[in-house]
Amino acid sequence: MAKRMPVIFLGHGNPMNALQINDFTKAWAYIGTKIPWPKAVLSISAHWYIPQIAVTTMTAPRTIHDFDGFPQNLYQVTYPAPGDPVLANRIRDLLSPHSIDLDDQWGLDHGTWSVLCHIYPKANIPVVQLSIDRTKSAAFHYEIGKKLVTLRKEGVLVIGSGNLVHNLSAYDWSRHLAEPFG
Repeated sequence: MAKRMPVIFLGHGNPMNALQINDFTKAWAYIGTKIPWPKAVLSISAHWYIPQIAVTTMTAPRTIHDFDGFPQNLYQVTYPAPGDPVLANRIRDLLSPHSIDLDDQWGLDHGTWSVLCHIYPKANIPVVQLSIDRTKSAAFHYEIGKKLVTLRKEGVLVIGSGNLVHNLSAYDWSRHLAEPFG
């Protein structure tokens, strides 16, 4: 039996973190050395915010560069982790009776790969993403989370990536490391 995996929430921040070594990326790398080795990763990214629940089901998810205006070398980053269609179907079953779309188009957005490239730099653990349904309440998503808790006992690491909001207009672009907005 697999060791019970934690649930981790990471504010992934600037996509440039994928290329940088800083306090955040060092902490993510440290996490990868301290938690048990997962059978797979389920990532719930703030960037897959759609009007339904969907889970990626492809065997080789593409790396999505879902941002604009960054240096060209960031667009060259790939995170070629395998997908896990069996896990995707398990998630659909756990979330029944809700209708879950098995998606073979999305891939891994930067909310997922920009942190995983530090936690598991070899990209050798299967990764699936679960969308956030923008038409549903926070209470609905909390209930969804309760249905997925069994995955932790099955060796699946659950990662929430993003922040509740991405308020880029509040970010102080003139400072190298802006203070938290509060």
